[in-house]
Amino acid sequence: MTGVNNKRKVALIALAFVVIYGSGFVGGRYGLPYAEPFYYLAIRFGATAVILLALILCFRVSWPRSGYVHLVLSGILLQGVFSVGVFYALYHGMTPAVSALIIALQPLLVWLMVSVVTARKIRPLSVLALLGGLAGVAITVYRGLESSSGLTATNIAFGVLGLVGLSTGQFYFQMKNPGAHLLVNGFVQSGSSAVVMLVGGLIFEQGVIRWTPQLLLSELWMSAGVSIGALSLLFILMRSESADRVASYFYGVPIAAGLIAWPVLGQRPTLSEIAGFAVIMLSIIVFNRSSRPPQAELAATVPLDDSVPVTDRR
Repeated sequence: MTGVNNKRKVALIALAFVVIYGSGFVGGRYGLPYAEPFYYLAIRFGATAVILLALILCFRVSWPRSGYVHLVLSGILLQGVFSVGVFYALYHGMTPAVSALIIALQPLLVWLMVSVVTARKIRPLSVLALLGGLAGVAITVYRGLESSSGLTATNIAFGVLGLVGLSTGQFYFQMKNPGAHLLVNGFVQSGSSAVVMLVGGLIFEQGVIRWTPQLLLSELWMSAGVSIGALSLLFILMRSESADRVASYFYGVPIAAGLIAWPVLGQRPTLSEIAGFAVIMLSIIVFNRSSRPPQAELAATVPLDDSVPVTDRR
């Protein structure tokens, strides 16, 4: 009974993560026209760090004695490099459809990393499910691919940079398993990312920022909702699920982004997009069932606050 309850809890956390994280694509588009990417991200991560520090002091959270290097490196990859790649590609004209399709390779890349490191047996059904998820994303965004005018070598390079940052950052965090409190995780990772973004802005950008209500609203949501809310849920998932299973949830992000864009941006989902959503959801279900061998069923039902390295969760 405990295992069943834990599965439901993980499923609810994963659903909440996908919805909030998917809203970040809409929130970013809403505010990005008013600030250059590096400065936009420096403000976002800086505000996140300030909020989290206040919460740490308020709740008297204990600071860990070690693990800060792993938090900094994983944070710069998972938040900084990923965000720079995606935001700069969008800033220079790549459509969200193309960006989503590139990022949709993340579950495949993380699955490959886990398979190589753990030397585990590759299950054909898991491979088919991951490919099915990628196909679902392609079905969902193909209209955007047809009308794309930002498919340049530079933008593709930025998109791939974001993909590599997200994948390696998640995998590195789970491999090293710092075990710090969620608020400390977020503070160290956001603070270090803010510093890197500020340096990048000073070197590569002009510092043009238009302090409009749209920018402030976008920054507020991206800082509090996405960087704190969504990433805290992601940290919880990474402590209770294997890296490839966590990565498979990212297939659901385009669904959330598409549904949120409907009321916010007036973009109603088409029949092809709805079909793509269905394929993605089916692929996630199949992968998460096929990637868990029967003998590991008991080991996979650890409490959500337990810290289990990725190499132990096969």
